[in-house]
Amino acid sequence: MIGYSSIFLALLITCIAAFFYSKLHLSTVRRPSGKSSADKLGLQCYRLSAVLVGIAAGYLLYLILDNRFEYAYVFSYSSRELAFMYKLSAFWAGQQGSFMLWLVFHAIFGLLLSRKSYAPPGVMAIYSVLQAMLLIVLLIKGPFMLLAQPQMDGVGLNPLLQDFWMIIHPPIIFLGYAGLAVPFAYALEGLFSNNHKVWTAAALPWALFSWCALGAGVFIGGFWAYKVLGWGGYWAWDPVENSSLVPWLVNGALVHTLFWARLKVAAIKPAYLASIFSFITVLYGTFLTRSGVLSDFSTHSFADEGVGGLLAGFVLLTIFAGLVMLIIRWPDLPEGELYAKVNSREFTLGCGVLVLSLMAVMVFIGMSTPLVTMLLGNPSNVSGSFYNSTSQPLAAALVMLLTVSPMFNKKTKDTIRLKQYWWLGVIGLLSVALPFKLGLYQPILVITIVFSITALIMNSVMVRGNEKLSWSAAITHAGLAMMVLGIVISSAANKSTMETLDLQQSKQILGSEITYMGIEEANDGSGFYQKFTVRHQEIESSVIQAFTKYNKEGHPSAREPGIDRRLLADLYVAPVMKHEDHTGTEIRLGTGEGRQQDDVTINFISWKMIPGTTGQEMKVQTLFEVIKDGKKEEIQPELVYKKGMVTSAPVEAFSQYEIMINGVNPRDGTISIDFTDRATNSKSDSIEVEISYKPLINLVWLGAILITLGCGWGASNRFRALSEITDNKKQKGSMSYN
Repeated sequence: MIGYSSIFLALLITCIAAFFYSKLHLSTVRRPSGKSSADKLGLQCYRLSAVLVGIAAGYLLYLILDNRFEYAYVFSYSSRELAFMYKLSAFWAGQQGSFMLWLVFHAIFGLLLSRKSYAPPGVMAIYSVLQAMLLIVLLIKGPFMLLAQPQMDGVGLNPLLQDFWMIIHPPIIFLGYAGLAVPFAYALEGLFSNNHKVWTAAALPWALFSWCALGAGVFIGGFWAYKVLGWGGYWAWDPVENSSLVPWLVNGALVHTLFWARLKVAAIKPAYLASIFSFITVLYGTFLTRSGVLSDFSTHSFADEGVGGLLAGFVLLTIFAGLVMLIIRWPDLPEGELYAKVNSREFTLGCGVLVLSLMAVMVFIGMSTPLVTMLLGNPSNVSGSFYNSTSQPLAAALVMLLTVSPMFNKKTKDTIRLKQYWWLGVIGLLSVALPFKLGLYQPILVITIVFSITALIMNSVMVRGNEKLSWSAAITHAGLAMMVLGIVISSAANKSTMETLDLQQSKQILGSEITYMGIEEANDGSGFYQKFTVRHQEIESSVIQAFTKYNKEGHPSAREPGIDRRLLADLYVAPVMKHEDHTGTEIRLGTGEGRQQDDVTINFISWKMIPGTTGQEMKVQTLFEVIKDGKKEEIQPELVYKKGMVTSAPVEAFSQYEIMINGVNPRDGTISIDFTDRATNSKSDSIEVEISYKPLINLVWLGAILITLGCGWGASNRFRALSEITDNKKQKGSMSYN
């Protein structure tokens, strides 16, 4: 009762706060010498609602740490043996917990806004309404639901999520989501009050902060995928991945339109659009990932738990409120030219906004395809080639702009003489050698690589005092150029091969001598290591270890590759693991199909989906027939879906074979199983591995770090400048937002 009561009271009091703030905004009575009663009541109500949010969140954390498995959420994502840090991450591992985390950050940012004189009551009213939306979601589907039958232990956290980077990845993403509500609130307040020139200064620091947080979250997610999942990449264009990428791209456009609006008042129009759509894409991405729409197209998607329609309604309501107000106020918005001439800072800012917006539109179309095709009756998804073909020319245009934009001085109006940058042209010509050296001859790849190098150099040398680039902008732009360079080269010049290695056997593979050293159990019993030695061009050999984690039942679950990290390239070793003690052979069957495997025949008879006992899960129940030497045995392995987490246990046949379900495709009825013959696999001393050579992939991670540092530095500078402006207004006795 504590959890739901806190959420209900927080919702009620947040709505009251929104009412008082709205009343104050509409009254137009602003007393410089003090706050009105409505202002005080709004502030007190908002602070009380934030306290209640803290109580609800604290109670959920207490339930997790105290092993209260009578609660469905705790049962689904925690267990007694789970380490303390992973119990903390269980707080946001599920759908309800992640909404709670989002709400906590939203409430904290609201407290910061409420104590600043530059946050007018209209902003706080809108921000309170947004907070009420999150509270409604948690009230309808909160993490405090009790199980029909209390349990002694929980399912535990998915082993894939038991990683340091996945502890910090979701909180950072939700910091960005919560932060984007602030520019949205400022923009709508500007439209309501018909005050179009002041809000941009207050929104800019929050836009930079959100861009920093969202970018860091996206980059960490990519690094986690590369380090843990073992498929060799860091970005699969998964619709759920894209649901975080689109807001980051729109957020980048927002940041640049806010800078643009400081130079040209006519740019306030695109600034309004970017502010509105940056938050809309957050809500839309949340709807896609948590409504069940993507359940057949993404391994990251949450199942539909009854909030899909509610989230869709909030998306439509936000779009309606933002765009209707913008249309009504459009004739009153500042007019004028967006740029004076082509070779100007304003023009390059506008081009940057356009490129980032086009990138966001292309990714948005791709990630929305499952929803659109589902409404048309034939659900389908776009392939990775769609994203690659549309993003490559836009990436080339972006690094071109990053090369040109630093040429334009902030203060002087003189025309740029391109002759003075002759040295940059020489560097560009010399840079052509790099893609040719790597065997990359496609024109778009060559152009992107060359301009990435020139952009990196240009932004590194153009930081000279206040008349050139700021340090924060230079670091961000250089990091983006570096990351694009790393993405293009590590992807296009990647080399990969499948090899079978015998124990203690050495092979020359992709320029390195690789030796399989065998299996070693982890000291804590959490899994086992597969060790390899790698020697590269007479350099001292190094040892890398691929790690397989056990799930609660003691069966292999999460498989991490071994990575030999070097300055100029990574050697990536991912065991396929068909011949290990702990796994078997993957077999895919359709309903009614059979297959001969070793000395047995496996027939897939039927399957069905049935609701789980808790109402929080879905089970896939299957029926197989295993035939050996004329004898038959029927087995029924199951696969359980719990809010996006999948668990399965092997079922034994003839006391020798194990069959475990890996996955089911509901659309065509095919099933993937893992077949293990313990009698033969235990004697195998060989391993099948996929080995990849990834040149300059470290540029991806280094570029991501520089982008995050640059955005964070810029946000810090803008917050400090805004605080100084606010302090000056206080000293002059003016507390008016206008």
